[in-house]
Amino acid sequence: MISDGVRIGAALLVAGPLIGTVCMFYPPFFRVWTVGRAEHLALVVAHRRAWTMANVGFFVGTALTAGGLAALAGSLDLAAGPRAILVGGTAAYVIGGALWSSVLAIRNRTTPLLGEMVASGTPTEPGEALLGAALGGLFAAFMVTTGASIMAIAAGLGVGGAVAAPVASIAALIAALSIVGFIAVGDMLPAVLYPPTLVVGIAILAGWT
Repeated sequence: MISDGVRIGAALLVAGPLIGTVCMFYPPFFRVWTVGRAEHLALVVAHRRAWTMANVGFFVGTALTAGGLAALAGSLDLAAGPRAILVGGTAAYVIGGALWSSVLAIRNRTTPLLGEMVASGTPTEPGEALLGAALGGLFAAFMVTTGASIMAIAAGLGVGGAVAAPVASIAALIAALSIVGFIAVGDMLPAVLYPPTLVVGIAILAGWT
């Protein structure tokens, strides 16, 4: 029988990724994540409210996931070693979430402005290049920090017996592949970091220990 704190934490791990995923698929707008720069900017300008809601949704999803991890770290009955790993991983996840939130806040304000400048024929350089470099650095730090944090969290939960070893291994493997893929390609949809915590939340709620 899991405690209320553990149940709430696991539920937040499920809710966070689901909210973050739903925000990507507003029908008139979902192509914004895969099209080129010109069409991306045009879609943002045409659907500014959807752009804002997507960024807010990503932030809420990250915040809920961080809250769920904190709840688990404070509620699970773990030995000292696994608990320390889980707490450290959760702290790193919060740091990664802060970096991601910075990216969201900056691009939420600047992308529509860039779109309007392009539509009006106003030059965007060198400002756009400098902004892109800054956001790229923050995003890279987010991807690596969050991926590494999830690997640590999965290890702590798996070694501590909070989730079954195969579940922990799958979560850690996805996180590791996200880091490798990002380094190899130079970019990655941040949504690849949703499945590991989602799987962990489902496993805890289902009693897969």
